[in-house]
Amino acid sequence: MSVTFAEITAAADELHRIAQLIDSLESRLRSEWTWLGDAAVGAPVYPLSSLEAMRDAYFHSMNLHGSILKLAEKSGQASVNYAEAEARNANAVDRAGRMKALGSGQNTWGLGTFAALKIGHDLLSLLKTGKEQGFRDMMETALNDGGAYTAGALGPGVAFIYMLAQLRKRDAGSAGAASAWGLRKVADAGGLARPGHLVVRQVPEQEWNPAHADFYPPGHAISSEGEPWSGLASFQAMLGGSNDAYGYPPGSIGVVRVDRPDGSTAWVVHLPGTEDWSTFDSSNPFDMEGNMEGMTAAHQEEFKQQEVLVQELIKESLTASGALPGEDVVLTGHSGGGIHAAAAAADPAFLAEVNVKMIVIAGSPAKNTGVGEGINVVDLQNEDDIVTAVDFGPPAATQNWVTVTSRRPPTGEADDLFGVLAQAHSLENYMDDAAALDQSDDPSMVASRQQLQAVLGAGAGGTAMVGAKWVYQGSDVDDWPKQKGQTPGTKKPGETERYSLGVR
Repeated sequence: MSVTFAEITAAADELHRIAQLIDSLESRLRSEWTWLGDAAVGAPVYPLSSLEAMRDAYFHSMNLHGSILKLAEKSGQASVNYAEAEARNANAVDRAGRMKALGSGQNTWGLGTFAALKIGHDLLSLLKTGKEQGFRDMMETALNDGGAYTAGALGPGVAFIYMLAQLRKRDAGSAGAASAWGLRKVADAGGLARPGHLVVRQVPEQEWNPAHADFYPPGHAISSEGEPWSGLASFQAMLGGSNDAYGYPPGSIGVVRVDRPDGSTAWVVHLPGTEDWSTFDSSNPFDMEGNMEGMTAAHQEEFKQQEVLVQELIKESLTASGALPGEDVVLTGHSGGGIHAAAAAADPAFLAEVNVKMIVIAGSPAKNTGVGEGINVVDLQNEDDIVTAVDFGPPAATQNWVTVTSRRPPTGEADDLFGVLAQAHSLENYMDDAAALDQSDDPSMVASRQQLQAVLGAGAGGTAMVGAKWVYQGSDVDDWPKQKGQTPGTKKPGETERYSLGVR
């Protein structure tokens, strides 16, 4: 339906263009009619029939011009009306689901001492639904309706307050954004997240390339030119770069320069997912604090840490590698890395410095980031990947955002719930899905594949690429010990500390 709305909008734009052409024709007819009438004054044979024909053509073009303008306006308004109606329908369905869950919760409260039995039964029913329809959709339902069920189960007073809260308009499409905002506010208030600054260093090849780990002697110089690199312009290779990033020193990203056949340059930045789960705010930018920064990137000014350190790491790394403003960039990421890729592609301040043309992400709850129409998105999900449900719903189907949901039956060791969920979120499995998409003849995937190849200069006839590669490590250094009585010249929250080729 979203694609249909876009087609209607495109039709309205085309009608406006036709109206402009007719306007030019109308002006030309009028001038020619006037010129012929003036030139024929005093002529032996007056061209009455020709003048009448030109006059009729002029008035017909005027009427046609007005009719097409009205049609264009109606088409444009129709697209807006249809989109608004669809949004209202989605909100109505969302509200109906919450009210149903509220009623179920009230029934639970009414059972008194037997309420625990019903709660257990409802949880088992939810798990059964997950096994049959996919745990991702189950988790999205639980996140959207769980609050209503809990309010009902706590009694009529809480249920009544919850119902009053539903009088406020709520957009089902952005439900997850509000929850992420609330969680980050709690983290700020509780001191779990502390403002800091970024320290960046270039990682020597012996630290990130297993093939050369023993080749270089200790203290070997770091090459500012990068290491020679070759690869493929494929979805599998894009995610493979993010998979490699998991093997770099903690907090590191890969930067690849692609030398296109026409002599121009493109860039690919590979992001890992969440690497540190032990501490909410660790020295690794890819931790839970980093995830919160990415999911609330559109509202940075409302939080103590008013920048996304991963975005700063991307910008610093591209600059250090020699990327120039305006050169095309592709971002890839898995899980939390996908959140950051989408958040960067939606941030006007970031886009003012980095020309992102496409992102390829997998297993990422990124629908609430707000990526604009000018950037193509290929989003891989799995029906059992509950991580992708954290944004409270599926991304909208638009012309620039293609979501592919795989259905992979569990294999091998995945004989329990945790095994199924682990396999569903595995980047290696997503890479297998990407390999299948590289061969898919689905129109949306063919178009996305052609877009990727075009950005990277591979062209329709081949996918091989050459260039250079760098790895950069970012560290989140907290500023909170300096918050009180900070002396002049010391770092302030949000400032970026730069390294040049690993030397401070």
